[in-house]
Amino acid sequence: MLCFDPDKRTKPLQILAVALAVLLGSVVAALSEAREIRIVTQNFAPLQWDNNGVPDGYVARYISAVFERVNEDLPVEIGSFEFLPWKRAILTAKSAPNVMLFSMSRTPQREDQFLWLGEVSPYGQYLFQLNSQPRFVVDTVEDLLDLDVKIGVQDGGNTHSYLKSLGLDASGQLVPITDYRQGIEMLYLGRVDLLPLTGFLAEAAACKQGYDGSLLQPVVYIEDLAKPLWAVFSKGTDPDLADAFRLEMVALKESGYLEDLTQMHRDNWQIQACGQ
Repeated sequence: MLCFDPDKRTKPLQILAVALAVLLGSVVAALSEAREIRIVTQNFAPLQWDNNGVPDGYVARYISAVFERVNEDLPVEIGSFEFLPWKRAILTAKSAPNVMLFSMSRTPQREDQFLWLGEVSPYGQYLFQLNSQPRFVVDTVEDLLDLDVKIGVQDGGNTHSYLKSLGLDASGQLVPITDYRQGIEMLYLGRVDLLPLTGFLAEAAACKQGYDGSLLQPVVYIEDLAKPLWAVFSKGTDPDLADAFRLEMVALKESGYLEDLTQMHRDNWQIQACGQ
């Protein structure tokens, strides 16, 4: 006579139910756990700068607002916010997922190296000299090839690559610098003759370092590099997260938030730096 043991049929079902419950719990926990994003950038006021240990500037504030909006649907938070030399910041963003970098020019060489999120600031540079020095008269950047001139340029930056591509480094005309602040100091000390600076920021940047910003004289506009600056994610970052950031960046721009924030920070920076 065969005996029916109901426990033999229910045990596999119980095991399956427990396994599904554990799996579901893991999924829920993963979805509810905020992903930490490491932000790396350089000091570039008033876009982003280290204000006594607190990130400040219109791009930094804009990105923080985007994080808040994204976090309403996808748990995400800023794990760290680091100001680094530009070359190191780029290398960091290439080395691991879940790294955000801004404010960076979008070039063909960089196109496949990052996940591009959105524009954060207009950008256009002139090569400046001091008007207390003999005037350099040129129509184009290429005209500088014929001159005995020292140009301070951020090591590893887009402008550095561009000027090298024109052949300006062949005779030692390019002097690598860490950032624009070092460049301003070298310009006013006579160690370089020209320095690329953003047009609407140049005077305030010099004033902020204690120099007379009114001495800056634009020599030539670097037209080929007049492109917006972007925020990016490193490769390997969740594409769905990147899409969420893109959507919220567009929404905040369309609301006028970034435009208002940009104008306010530019005006305040000029007043703080030069007392105007």
